[in-house]
Amino acid sequence: MKNTILLTFGCSWTYGEGSGYVPGMTIEEYEEIQNDPTICWENGWRKKVVDHFNFDHINFGDYGSSNDRQFRLAKKFFTSKKFKDLYETNKKIIILWGTTSLNRYDFWIRMERSYEKIFLGDVESDVKRYNNDKDRLGLALKKFSYDEITRLRELEIDMLFWNQYFKCLNIKNYWFDTFNPFNYKISLNNFIPYDGERLSLSKLIEKEHRKITPGLNFNYYTGFGYLIDKGLVNPYSYHPLKEYYSKIGDYFIQILSDKI
Repeated sequence: MKNTILLTFGCSWTYGEGSGYVPGMTIEEYEEIQNDPTICWENGWRKKVVDHFNFDHINFGDYGSSNDRQFRLAKKFFTSKKFKDLYETNKKIIILWGTTSLNRYDFWIRMERSYEKIFLGDVESDVKRYNNDKDRLGLALKKFSYDEITRLRELEIDMLFWNQYFKCLNIKNYWFDTFNPFNYKISLNNFIPYDGERLSLSKLIEKEHRKITPGLNFNYYTGFGYLIDKGLVNPYSYHPLKEYYSKIGDYFIQILSDKI
């Protein structure tokens, strides 16, 4: 489908981080290849989808990315001459967009002269260890601003906005959650389903593994703990093993085959 271009947005699970992990690697060996762009492309799920359909492809997903960062990159791209020229070719455009953690931010840091990824998870330790501007800003956000429900409502508004924008341009876009599904208060008919639920990549891996382990009590704990306990993610950064990135690719191929 050379007249179709796939755009992907998301975080490390879209980028393919950690897909080069081999059991038995030391953490030093792993960190050398953790974010290698060639390895992450070759072993991640995007290449499998692109090769299957013979799509053209542009990726905006990045390791450590935030929802904020993805929306900023989208605004930059969709107002650019590059997009204008692409749109005028009349190529069909399909977008797969993965949401990520709410406690990640994307801010311009004056000292660095660049946009920086800010994580609030363990920002107190980061401030003590690095004491740089972005971590101090992260600590202030966590102390004075961050509220999970508010962040989720903001995400919903952004999703509704981009749905309307893409509809006006006749662009097909599909959402999925990367980690455990969010408790959305909105209903989106372009949210990719999985087993009757909204798609979450971590949930897909969990359920795919349960299918090949007959007799396993389904009430056994779920979520990320399951992936870690069963060794479905690597032990250092908790990203999917290569074989489960492949299963994600298989599922997207199945979904897109019914939509294009």
